[in-house]
Order: sequence, then C-alpha cells, then structure tokens
Amino acid sequence: MILHHIQTSAFTDNALNTCLRYIHPNDSILLAGDAVNCLLQGSWQLRLSSVNLFVLYDDIHARGIQQHIDRIAANMSAELFHIIDYSNFVEQSLKHNKVITW
Repeated sequence: MILHHIQTSAFTDNALNTCLRYIHPNDSILLAGDAVNCLLQGSWQLRLSSVNLFVLYDDIHARGIQQHIDRIAANMSAELFHIIDYSNFVEQSLKHNKVITW
C-alpha cells in the first residue's frame, strides 16, 4: 500500500498522469501544493474519482479554492475523498507501507 504524494500542477507537470498509470487499487494519492488545482478541472475529478484521495487543507486554503473544493467534495465519494491537515498527512504516511513523492 503506497501513498503517492503529488506536489506539482497537473497542468505543467506529468507526475499525476504518470502516477495514475502505475497506481495499485490499494494505493492512495495525496495532493499537495499546486497539485490541488487539478481538482478544478472536471476531467481530473473523473480520473481521480475511484482513487483513495487525500488533499491538504492548507494548500486548498492558500490558493483560495475552498468553496470550489467543497462543491467538488459533495460529488465525490466520502469514503474516497479526504481533506486533511498535516497531522493527518503524517498519520497516513505511517499507515501506508511506503510514500513516493512525485
């Protein structure tokens, strides 16, 4: 079980796209930094809808997209979509066997 930590924008970097090619059904993705912006685009929402997804609250807040993410979260599976803080990030890092930062 791997936690894939994506930090770069899906619009300027290929990390998230590459990650999705190799992800296992038991793996999770953590979106941080500019990577949280991909959730504003419907095609990325669809591609990530079946993945256990964690999104850092501080990065959502820093980009001023909290209202957008709240609307998106309402349409995503509550079992798969999680807005977390840094202490939850550490917790997930310990729960997963490995963390890969892309």
